Formats: sequence, C-alpha cells, structure tokens
Amino acid sequence: MNRAKLGSAGLAAIVLLTAGCSQAPDTVNAAPAQPAAVQVPVDDLDSFHAADAKFYGPMQGSMRGALLARPPATVKAATAESTVVVAARVSDVSLQRVIGDVQTMGVTLTDVEVVHGKLEPSLNGKVVVELFLGDPGYATKQIESFRTTLPQGYGIWFLRWQGDKKPVTKPGADPADDPADPALYAVVHRHAMFTQGQTGVTNAIAEHDEGGRPMPGLQSDVEKLSKLSQLADQVRAL
Repeated sequence: MNRAKLGSAGLAAIVLLTAGCSQAPDTVNAAPAQPAAVQVPVDDLDSFHAADAKFYGPMQGSMRGALLARPPATVKAATAESTVVVAARVSDVSLQRVIGDVQTMGVTLTDVEVVHGKLEPSLNGKVVVELFLGDPGYATKQIESFRTTLPQGYGIWFLRWQGDKKPVTKPGADPADDPADPALYAVVHRHAMFTQGQTGVTNAIAEHDEGGRPMPGLQSDVEKLSKLSQLADQVRAL
C-alpha cells in the first residue's frame, strides 16, 4: 500500500467511517428476505493459508490517522459496536470512491456466516466492506495487485453498516462532511478483522507495534487465541 501523506480531509474521512459521524438516514424501504444461513466448518475457519499474507500484508503498514479512533477494548465491546459480525472469504476487490484526498476500496465478501447480529436487509445479503487504500494516483495498480492475491482463508469481520451511525464523537468532525454510503459496510476499527495465522489468530489488516507485538485493546485481546473458531465461539456467546 502506498504510504502517501493524507491531507486533513482524508484524516477526517478515516475517523468518520470508522467511528460514525451523524444520525442514521431515515429511509430504508421494505426489507427483502435474508439469504439462506451459512455455517462455516470449524476446520475451514482454523485453516492457515500462508499465501494469504500476500493479500493482507500491504494493508498492514502504518496509515497515518488509522488509529485516531480508539480501538474497542475487548471482543465484547467490538461486538456491541457492530451491526453484524461475520465469518467470510474475500471474493473480489474494486475501486470504490475518493473521500477527501484518499482512495477507498470495496472488499466483497462471500460464503458469509452471520456470527452475531444481522445483515442489513436492504442489501439482500451483499456484503461489501469499504477500506482505505491511499493515494488515488496509485489505486488502479494496487487493485490489480490485490486481485492477483485474493486470500483463500476465512476472516472474522466486525462490521458497521454505514447507514447506522453514531452522533459526532470526534472533536472537529463536521457532520456536513458525512461520507457514509448505505450500500456499504465498514469495519468498526482497523483492529476489528482477524484471520487464522500460523501460530494463532492475527489481526490481518492493521499494523502491530514496532516490536511486532499486538497493540493494547481488541488486537491484544483476540491475539491470545490460538484458533479463529475460538473467536467465533466467543462472539456467538454474547
């Protein structure tokens, strides 16, 4: 991922998408039926795929502003902040939009098991997660690279539907600059997506500290686990 400097508009956008920035929209029409339930086999959740690091690795570099919003402290707190927690695989990535001076990408999930909460009915089972990419000038090449390394393993994603937002909580955030798109989900924090690592569960899309250790809060809480299915079980029990 390109480590381009982000302008003030880009930093604000990161906070707004991860933390929410205004009241939810009034309009969601009649809800379509939910798709048939999926249950991911435990062996599939706990399978480690070494090649998946080629996909997730470029997301793990430090992006200035990604941690302006404090991460949830625990699995329970992250689940409470989520519209839905899912176990799923990545099927595609695409350019999404430019917010301020930051390009975003859409990560399409497939084989989705709802571990906690509910999918947004108006999206009819479609789950596209918006993540920040970086400098728009490099975006097309980045997406092409991501598409050649789509991961095989499952991840657990703590997601907030972008139509379901909290009031302004970040000082200086302007509700008029609301970037929410109710066709998309966002992770509740960059520390809120996990995969099966070689020796334990790992936060796949965010950096660790300079020594490679998990950061305080959700990342540290979850990376104590050895199996991704253990995280799924914790969330189901809440």
